[in-house]
Amino acid sequence: MKKFTAIALTATVFLAACGTDETSDTKEATAGSTATETDKDVKQELMKFYMAIPNTINAVDGDLNLFEMGQAEGTLPEGEELQTMKDAAILSAENAADAVETLEIPTALEGQQEQIETAFTAIMESYEMKAEALAKGASFEAADKKFGEADALLNELLVEQDLAPSSVYNEVSQ
Repeated sequence: MKKFTAIALTATVFLAACGTDETSDTKEATAGSTATETDKDVKQELMKFYMAIPNTINAVDGDLNLFEMGQAEGTLPEGEELQTMKDAAILSAENAADAVETLEIPTALEGQQEQIETAFTAIMESYEMKAEALAKGASFEAADKKFGEADALLNELLVEQDLAPSSVYNEVSQ
């Protein structure tokens, strides 16, 4: 019986010691996994948010896209019908700029907020430039270049999170 008590006592001490080691290992692992979970949250939020950008714009820029496609294909109407189409495209461009302004940056992306806001400013300016170009009958070249600046900024964020670069411009120009 004394041997059994000695073995039980030894086993209890051994298990208690192991339990303490596991607890400290668990705490260290938890601290490491918290950083990993935070990175994962940022990556997931960035992807969801990134996809929301073209979805938000596409909800309001249809008339602008129709005008641009007609212009590229050389199939724009003439006269009053052209003016109606231009007016609709101008309104569509203004609505797209307003829509970008309504996008809210998730709290998980606070560290990227300044870069996202800069990209949004470029996108809004691009749509404002398109509206002005439509009113004046000018080219969209400068506006497209401005949108390219936004794409570059957003792609930097994607690459930083080990995500594939993309193009919001391509997504909204369809």
